[in-house]
Amino acid sequence: MKLRKKVSLLCSLVLVLAVGVCSTILIDRAGDKILNLTYANTQQKQQALVTAFTNMLTYYHDELDSSVTSRSLMKYCFSQVADAEAVLKADGETLCSSLSIDPGEYLTPVSPSLPEYRVIREDGRRLLIAGSTVLLYRQQNSPECLVYLVQDITSVYDQIHSLIRQFAVIGAVFIGLGVSLIALLVRRSLLPLQKLQIAASHIAAGNYTERAAVSSADEVGALAKDFNTMAASVEQRIGELTETAERQRLFISGVTHEFKTPLTALLLNVDSLQNTCMREDEQAETLDRISQQSRWLEQLVQKLLKLITLNQLPALKPVSVPPLLDRVRDNTEASLSARGITLETCCTVDRLNLDADLMQSVLVNLVDNAAKASSAGQTVMLSASPEGFTVQDRGCGIPQDEINRITEPFYMVDRSRSKKTGGMGLGLALVKEIVAAHGGTLEIKSEVGAGTTARVLLKQS
Repeated sequence: MKLRKKVSLLCSLVLVLAVGVCSTILIDRAGDKILNLTYANTQQKQQALVTAFTNMLTYYHDELDSSVTSRSLMKYCFSQVADAEAVLKADGETLCSSLSIDPGEYLTPVSPSLPEYRVIREDGRRLLIAGSTVLLYRQQNSPECLVYLVQDITSVYDQIHSLIRQFAVIGAVFIGLGVSLIALLVRRSLLPLQKLQIAASHIAAGNYTERAAVSSADEVGALAKDFNTMAASVEQRIGELTETAERQRLFISGVTHEFKTPLTALLLNVDSLQNTCMREDEQAETLDRISQQSRWLEQLVQKLLKLITLNQLPALKPVSVPPLLDRVRDNTEASLSARGITLETCCTVDRLNLDADLMQSVLVNLVDNAAKASSAGQTVMLSASPEGFTVQDRGCGIPQDEINRITEPFYMVDRSRSKKTGGMGLGLALVKEIVAAHGGTLEIKSEVGAGTTARVLLKQS
């Protein structure tokens, strides 16, 4: 059951209980007040009857009267002051009564000062019997007289029952209104919590930018503020973890990608040593190239690890550019020869401030991409200037709507060509990362069918 329904149900039960208890107390007190007033009126009426009867009897009575005369006188005097609801009994004998019941069967009063009363049911009616003993006159043979007043108080009980029904109707109406108001107020009060729940479900579904739109100044507002702070922390942490995971994936895939071209050269050199008869100086030169490429791979892996995974910037220092271009030529010579592509270099600068191993990886990638886009017999131009490096080809070119996306990891313009050349769409993503670590920018201009020009513009010191 939802919290809104639970709170509404509990509040409604409390309301019903409160209205029920209050109505019961009010009805009970009102009924008691009505009945007590009826009892008091009946007692007063019975006392007035007794007083009038005794005064009249005392006035007419003579001590010389016989018992028969006395009884006749009592009947006469009682009939003069009493009505149809009164009963007179003397020595257990009913002297005057027009009722169908004998009140003496239900009530036997013993006190002459205060009348006693009792309520009985008779033929579906409620009868109030009030009675007391009467001291008629001081004689030794004076009979014991009892004066009763019997009143039908059914209408009083009907009035009480009507009052109960009225209270029940009024209570039901107020309970219905109260329950509706409670449901409305609870729903309105818990609306911020519902917004919080919706925001939490969106965040759980992966929408970490979701926030709870609650601005109240109460405890729920404070909870929403803390929730939004927590959501921001979660979003930041998820972003960091995602970035770290992406960088780790880029590093692993990048290292694999970077191994391809140097490993091809290494394997060719090893194959030459194994299967070709070389002079001693040629063997030494080949082994030296293998040693240089192996050391470069080792350093490149370590630097890519720091740059991509640990996000550490490389240490830049002045590097001689012509030897760097020679190493790029040596690393790409095998792959370019296999495609029938020629690499030309041009250098108009002696030194640039950079990391030699990482920049060598940048240039090898750019030259390799230019060779893949070129046809056999074409030339790739690699040049160095004080502004940076330029790699230019006359190959197939890149559509304008694709240029802004070619530096995204794993994005490939021509997937069919990538299957043939074995590319994974990682080279330019690594190039962009390394160039950015140097404080530079990568500019790519291309025209379909005319070729592509990639410029690495380094930060001027």
